[in-house]
Amino acid sequence: MTRLSDALWSAGRPAAYVSFLSALVHHGVLVEGLASVQVASLERAGRHDLGGITVEYHLLPRDLWFGHRAEAFEGEQVPVATPEKALLDWCWLAEERGLDPRLDEMEWSALDLDRLDRLALETGVAYWRQLPPAGGSDHDQERMRAEEVARLGPRSG
Repeated sequence: MTRLSDALWSAGRPAAYVSFLSALVHHGVLVEGLASVQVASLERAGRHDLGGITVEYHLLPRDLWFGHRAEAFEGEQVPVATPEKALLDWCWLAEERGLDPRLDEMEWSALDLDRLDRLALETGVAYWRQLPPAGGSDHDQERMRAEEVARLGPRSG
């Protein structure tokens, strides 16, 4: 039986890493989970069964291949995206595929917003475009803050 760690490591280096909604649930940014594990890969795409675990591989552009570290996930040491990088990976994928990013369900307090803003500016993934529309939303303040960062750059200090 192939383990998740066997599928994500190659010669001691990450061949893929847990990201997208799976990493967001893992980090407590999103409460509701999935039946599968979503991973970012440079070479593989599609659904694969690993002895009872369904792994969804999503191709990620090479310039977005960063922001992961080895940590415990489902009882194994595997590469997992940081919460902020997982959110940007998810927003990138949602925009590419025309999916609802479910940003209104996110626990924004579980994120380092300064790090999120820096990564968004570095990668060009404008997560704030996918926030619910202004006007009565709980995320109006987050949208305004993110749009200001996009205009002025990240806060220094």
